[in-house]
Parts: sequence; C-alpha cells; structure tokens
Amino acid sequence: MKLRRTRAATCALVAALTLGTTAGTLAVSGTAFAAPAADAKQHGKTVLSGAAAEVAADGTVTLTWTASGKASAVRVYASTHPTLPALTGRQVAVVNGSSATVTGLDPAQRWYFQLVPDGNPFGGVVVAQRGLGLPDAPNARDIGGYRTANGFTVRYGQVFRSDALIKLNDAELAKLAKLGVDTAADLRTDFEVNLNGPDKVPAGTDVLRVPVSDGGMYAKLNEVIASKDPVKQAEALGNGKAEQLLIDANKSFVADASQRQQFAAVLKKIAAGETVLYNCSAGKDRTGWMTAIILSAVGVDRATVTQDYLLSNTYLKASNDRTKMGLKYAGLMQNPDLLDPLLGVQKQYLDAAFDQVAKQYGSFDRFLRDGLGLDGRTLAQLKLRLLSV
Repeated sequence: MKLRRTRAATCALVAALTLGTTAGTLAVSGTAFAAPAADAKQHGKTVLSGAAAEVAADGTVTLTWTASGKASAVRVYASTHPTLPALTGRQVAVVNGSSATVTGLDPAQRWYFQLVPDGNPFGGVVVAQRGLGLPDAPNARDIGGYRTANGFTVRYGQVFRSDALIKLNDAELAKLAKLGVDTAADLRTDFEVNLNGPDKVPAGTDVLRVPVSDGGMYAKLNEVIASKDPVKQAEALGNGKAEQLLIDANKSFVADASQRQQFAAVLKKIAAGETVLYNCSAGKDRTGWMTAIILSAVGVDRATVTQDYLLSNTYLKASNDRTKMGLKYAGLMQNPDLLDPLLGVQKQYLDAAFDQVAKQYGSFDRFLRDGLGLDGRTLAQLKLRLLSV
C-alpha cells in the first residue's frame, strides 16, 4: 500500500508507550521513524533484538526475543497492519522474560507484533511469522525483519516472495488479499505459465509479467523424468550436472541484459511505493536472486542474504519429499534423489550470481546502477520505502 510518512505517528507512539497505555484501535496514516535503539542501549535501558514468531495450526502465536540492558517487562501489541502495531492494533500481553504466547487471534489473518520494553519505547522490535501460511504456496514468505549493516531494519508487510500461486484455494486467496498487495510480479517463462497456468491473485491486484529464463532447467527436468530411463537420468543429472544447471542459470541472471531488465522492473515498483509479491515456479532461484538484490540494495549483509536464500530448503522440504515419493511410486524415477540439487538451493548457486556481479561490474553498487539501470533517486526511494530504525 502506498503510505504517506508522518512524524505525528512517532509522537503518538512515544506518548502511548511511555505512559503505559494500550494502543486500542488508534489508526495511523503513515510510517514513522524512531530513535536508533543503540542510543538507548548506551544508557543501560532494555533493548530487544532477534525476535521471531511462530504460529500453530490453531492460531496460537509463540514470540521469542533477546533482551539486553536493564531487565523490564515487555508489552506485546498485535495488529493486522504492519505499520507500528502498537498504534494500529491492541495490547495482547505484558510479560517478564524473553518469550510470550498469544492466543485468541483470528488464524485467517496475518498478524504483526510490536514488542516494547517498559521505560524504553525506542528499544522494541516489530516481528511477524516469516511464512505466509499458504499450504498451496509453501515458499510464500515476507522478506521483512532483517537488520542492515548500519542498524536499520527491513519493514514487514511491504515485499513478499513466493513460489507459483497456481493452486491457491479460496481461503488462501482471501488470506493473500488481506496483505494489500498492489502488484504480483510473475518471473516464470511463457513455457511455464502455458504448462501450469497463470497465478491466482486477489481481485484488484495488478499482474506484472516479467519472464526470466531458468536456463532451460524446467524443460530439461520434464524431459529427463519423462524418459523413465534410470541410466539416462543418472547421466543427465549425476556427477554435478544438476548443480551446474543452476550455477549457470544464476550467472545468467546477471550476465543477460534482458533478464536484468526484468529484475529492475520489480525493484522500480517497490521503490515507487507499491506493496509487491514476486514469484517464479518454486520461489527459490529467480525469486531467490530477486530477494538477494533487494536485501543487498538496502544494506543487508551477505551472510543474512544467504541465510534467507537457503530457507527455501526448509519451506519446500515437505512438498519436495512428496514430489520425489510420487515419482518413485509412479515408476518415473528409480532414484528421485537425483533431483535434490534442482528441487532445493545451495550456497554455491547464489555465490555464482554474486561472483558474476564482481566479475562483470566490480561491485554490487555498480551492478545496481550500470547493470540494472537504477539511478540514485530510485535507490534512495527503495531504502526509504523498506527501512525503519
């Protein structure tokens, strides 16, 4: 959603939290910046970090965090809006310690939480479950919550990454609709869309077709499986050949000018203030590099970018296991483990893209400017859009 920024939100937040009052249903029209938590930490006040949220099937939410400085009670606020839950939602708990369990929230909604230590309204954090809870798009997740090298945090609820949205049922579409996505950017090729169908998106969401080649991996995979020949399958995928397919594909994301333009188009949508969800088929390779570009552009360190990239292995494991089991029982593959390098991601795949950036442009900043054609104004808008303190 396109939001205007206002200092009034910060003033109201400080007043409410300092006085220890609940936020109720007070609305806020924009996003505000608070003082850096590091300043409070220097004065010995409580500062929270490392927050995580896990949601059970019944909607019970378990929140955990790390607290440094002076011990104090932590107030927990919940909202269906990502902007300052302490203002846009309500207080749901007050706890002493480093965890809280919240019940009674509507499981059909996506909830955002603000954790605020008493006596230090600037020492809290905003957190949400990373996964979007869409069974038919298991790799759908929020890219928010990551810290940058200079102490800012990527906002939740602004940018989402996903695998294909072709199987979403009505309940999942309703849940997706509540995210307020302006544009759904589909990175799949025409071959993939024609074979599997278009993405299902909520009414009113614009669809942006930005096809990026997967290096022929999808077609190759279908051809190899259809052969039913275990010898041919081993020859095509074994001895590092499967891994090489994705190494080469990741290099091409950087080397190919037409593909760079597609990634740049998505970045420009985000910088312009739109809430964007982008996807490919599995939500791990093209989507993984798209995410790496965004997070790197706003200052998230390489190790954290890689961590997010590798999370696809966790989110896709169950569906990948079912795929392999189905292929074996159907008699299509005797050794479906040959597919592991293609069904998952490896650090070396992402490294291949970053190595190509270094080889071709010398630095990531030059890649953003010369490779993607993003000017200083667009990059500044991207950071303003996605970062909070």
